[in-house]
Amino acid sequence: MIRLPSTVLSYIITGMRKENEQQRLWSILASDKQAADELNAVTGVSPVVAELLSQRGIQEPLAAVEFLRPTLLSLSSPFCFRDMEKAVQRLLAAKRQNDKILIYGDYDVDGVTSTALLYKVLIDLGFQASAYIPNRQEEGYGLHKDVVQKALDSGVRVLITVDCGVTAVQEVIFANESGIDVIITDHHESLGELPPALAILNPKLEPELPFREFAGVGVAYKLAQALIEVFNETWQLMHSALSLLDLVALGTIADVVPLVGENRIFVRAGLAQMEQTEHIGLEALLAECGLAGKRLKAGQIAFTAAPRINAAGRMDSARAGLELMLTGNPERARELAKYLTGENQRRQEIEKAILAEIEAQLEGSKARVIVLSAPHWHVGVIGIVASRIAERYYRPVFLMAEEGLEAKGSARGIAGYHVLENIDACQELFTKYGGHRQAAGFSLLTENIGTLRERLNEAAAALPEELFRETVSADLEVRLDMLDQQLYQELEMMAPFGFGNRAPCLAARALPVYHMRQIGKEGEHLKFGLGKSGEWEALAFRQGHRVEDFSQSSSIDAVFSIELNRYQNQERLQLVLRDLENEAQWRTEEAEGRMAAVQTGSREEIAAAQAADDGGGDDGEAAIIDWRGLTRAQWLAKANESGRRVLICTEERAAGFRVQTLAAFLGQEEQEGEAAAGEADGLGVVIGPALSWNRFQRQYHRLKELGCLQIALAEFNEVSASRLPELCAYVSREQLVEIYRELKALAGRQNPLLFSMTGETEETSRKSTAIKIFEELGIVQYVGGSARVWLHLAAQNKKLSLESSLRYRGAKKQYEEALVLADYFRQTAIEVLAKDIWLKLREVESGR
Repeated sequence: MIRLPSTVLSYIITGMRKENEQQRLWSILASDKQAADELNAVTGVSPVVAELLSQRGIQEPLAAVEFLRPTLLSLSSPFCFRDMEKAVQRLLAAKRQNDKILIYGDYDVDGVTSTALLYKVLIDLGFQASAYIPNRQEEGYGLHKDVVQKALDSGVRVLITVDCGVTAVQEVIFANESGIDVIITDHHESLGELPPALAILNPKLEPELPFREFAGVGVAYKLAQALIEVFNETWQLMHSALSLLDLVALGTIADVVPLVGENRIFVRAGLAQMEQTEHIGLEALLAECGLAGKRLKAGQIAFTAAPRINAAGRMDSARAGLELMLTGNPERARELAKYLTGENQRRQEIEKAILAEIEAQLEGSKARVIVLSAPHWHVGVIGIVASRIAERYYRPVFLMAEEGLEAKGSARGIAGYHVLENIDACQELFTKYGGHRQAAGFSLLTENIGTLRERLNEAAAALPEELFRETVSADLEVRLDMLDQQLYQELEMMAPFGFGNRAPCLAARALPVYHMRQIGKEGEHLKFGLGKSGEWEALAFRQGHRVEDFSQSSSIDAVFSIELNRYQNQERLQLVLRDLENEAQWRTEEAEGRMAAVQTGSREEIAAAQAADDGGGDDGEAAIIDWRGLTRAQWLAKANESGRRVLICTEERAAGFRVQTLAAFLGQEEQEGEAAAGEADGLGVVIGPALSWNRFQRQYHRLKELGCLQIALAEFNEVSASRLPELCAYVSREQLVEIYRELKALAGRQNPLLFSMTGETEETSRKSTAIKIFEELGIVQYVGGSARVWLHLAAQNKKLSLESSLRYRGAKKQYEEALVLADYFRQTAIEVLAKDIWLKLREVESGR
């Protein structure tokens, strides 16, 4: 029996190189060695994990710690949404007035979990609430006027949309005219004009939100969290919000939003909650999937549990999935779970038939964009089929189910092909559409399908040929002797894996082949023994047809992941091969956001070139100006007198650093994101302190990229005693003892205890960090809340080592190094400092 590790299911579904396909190009992401070395030194993670973090844009030690130790304490307040207060106040009024509330959802997993979550909260709080999910085939996506009319007829006074609504302008106008207040919770892009709703909670519309990539269920959870916090601030009620996190995790995973930031926190905590779920329906679903009692991973949920709920909405009605999430009857839950399995199997059979039909049509096709339709295709399945075809042929795919004069379709893209932009370019052909870069749904007149095919392929003809050649991208090249249990455990610290945070993909060249054979009922898989004595088991799923390619191989190149295979109470590491060749075609690509490498000479050549011209750089470097001894008023005056465009670079604890225009720095104008690039005559100002050479070189290069030919060092001489620890997120042992005593005193009166962390002050920041350290050490447990949090203080029966906390250990290391660097920047003469800066920067670049 072949047991498939859960996290490789996506590889199996996507498949590797099929028969008659051209060999894929393999790429290894280039690494920022300097950033990786700093992460390794400060946090103590292995060089492999440090490089993986750096490649993913996590280059600051504090950001790495937050990533590796995600905590619910890091979630932003739900009241960061600008309309949250209005939404909550209207709901509180509805409770007082006994107004009826309708929750209007969507038929996919995100919509079902959003609806279920909000319904559970409102019912538990004593509201009069009902829920409605439209039928995909009969009604389609979004808010519909006839449903609003039915809600009005039944006495509804508040309508809450979940996972939809941001494009429902006319429907909301109708609701307003009918006396229904609408609260929109959504995460999709708007089409420009916004509905005149009472409140709109949509992260896509709020650039100032700390995190904006929520699924619909994440936004619904924020509303539920805010309502609970305002409704009754008891720890029992606050704690009830945690029991909803398994629904948040399920919807977030299924909707394929990036598993970073707050989504990562939701899914990490939600999977743990799912293992002990309080929802009878979810418990039955997990049992039906064979996951009951197991440690859960995002991949298992994505490829076993989520498709069952989605199948109901695709094949008939999503209401069975909603009922499953809401039922309190175990027998009914098991019945519904089995029904969803049957619907999923039926969906798979229909999908298989459509897939075979399309593959026959594509025999010999050279089209760059696949555009196909048929009157008998199931509209609820063509989206999945489009994904399969895009994966198999590596082409953008537009599939449509013809329904008389109109056709409904789904589109899927490939890397470098923006689906929504290409639809926008043909917008006059569509009656309705919406989506994003990777996927879209749309409707059009059947007679326009041929024109659409022509227009899309004409546009694609102008795209480069290499865009349509698939690349297998690996994160890092390794050797077999680098792989062990400790590395596997560190890699698991980067979980949960999914979109935006894929499972680490490693590569190796010339792996010794000790033996190889076909396995599976029909020999459809290959099993290798790799290493000098075959000590590493490696599986290549669905590659049995390539057995002759490797029958005489003494070595192979491979792209793979490391998995833990559990079988008959035994655990063993194995490699799961994503692709393999006797000799691969390799290329190296730049990691996203990495600065271009520069030509380097010897230390003497660099020093001679850059010591010239009064501290200015003749070798393309920016001149270093000394404003270290000036007060802020003095250097601001000089900046204003310079007559140049001035950009200010400031250290920020969470973001690393921020570049602002002078006006934005002074609060005279609003600035979204970072300052834009300008003419190459600007003046940059770096405000001290410098926390590390790595961070300083990124600040320096960023200012150069934005057009600064001179860079001034300001406020490096006078760094307050509290500023450096705050930037490094360092809380001393003495401060931790003091905060623990405060917690213990509060717990003596009530445990769980209510602890306030309101306001953006150094003290609040210090207490927040301390609580996270205590949580990591098992001293406290988060119970609920945001600005005011409920914590349970655990009894301490043994002495704990602060050094066992990654958060404390990493911050302490960075603080100690920053102290040394601060002295260096403060005490060194500017001529020597400028030369050392340039030399150091070149050393950093040459070491990449």
